[in-house]
Amino acid sequence: MPVEWQGDHKRLTNEKARFERQLLELGLDPGDFLVQVRPSGEDGPDGKRYDIYVSDLKHPDRDTLKLEAGPGKDWVAEFPRVLKRR
Repeated sequence: MPVEWQGDHKRLTNEKARFERQLLELGLDPGDFLVQVRPSGEDGPDGKRYDIYVSDLKHPDRDTLKLEAGPGKDWVAEFPRVLKRR
C-alpha cells in the first residue's frame, strides 16, 4: 500500500516516489505512513517552502516528524537521520 498523502502534496513531484522507495529500503511499509504537506508561511528567495509532517500510523504513540521542504531542502534525505534520533 502506498503512503497516504494529504495537503499540498501535488507540489511534490519526484519526492513522493523517492520517499516511498526510501521507506521500503528502511524495511518500513509505506502504507503505515501519513504525510501532510503544508506551506510554511515563509518563502525563500528561490521559491516556496513547505513543512512536511510524517506520522507513523502503525505506532500512533510516536511523535509526528516535522521536516522542511523546498529549494535547497532535501526532506527525503533528512528523514532517516531524524528517524534515527527518535
